[in-house]
Amino acid sequence: MFSCRHKSNHRSLNGQREGTVLSHDFSDEDNDGVPKIPQIIRINYSPDRLSKEVKNYTVTLVTEGKRVSLENTEFSLDGKNWQKSAEFKNVSCGKYSFYARNKRDKLLQDQKEMFFECFVDVQLPTVAQLNELLKKIANCDDHASDELRKFGKNLPVRGADNAGNIEQLVRNACINGITYIVQKIETDTSGNLAAIIIHNS
Repeated sequence: MFSCRHKSNHRSLNGQREGTVLSHDFSDEDNDGVPKIPQIIRINYSPDRLSKEVKNYTVTLVTEGKRVSLENTEFSLDGKNWQKSAEFKNVSCGKYSFYARNKRDKLLQDQKEMFFECFVDVQLPTVAQLNELLKKIANCDDHASDELRKFGKNLPVRGADNAGNIEQLVRNACINGITYIVQKIETDTSGNLAAIIIHNS
């Protein structure tokens, strides 16, 4: 039994920034000496989304330390090639299955899937174009929803309750029939779309 402290500053599976210090006591066996199954409790990744300059993600798996210690856990992103480190660098966009297993009993595995968005070099929309899409999305127009999502499902949306990104905005607008209005488009230092500022009509 020993203790470990770990600090994470990456984005997590739910898109929120992690900055908490975790402290766990580790025990790899039940009272009867039977090895435990590791449990993946969070997948951290950075950056939030790819850009022209940043082509790949860095991904870190966070496991429940009270079940199996990091010393006795192995990690994989394909279920075939295993490593001691919980960090995976140069992860391209796409869907992955991540694995954590107890190295003392390799059949004891946990698996979690995650999709990482690709960078799509699209022309910046105008405020008028976005407002036209939002009108259609309020009527659950699938084509309009897809057009908005191409700018990135996790693209930040500011100014609307319960809509922190485009994916939530599409869902809320369709379910509740709300027509939002775009006030402003924000870009980053590279000229990429960084966020849209909206309010309820």
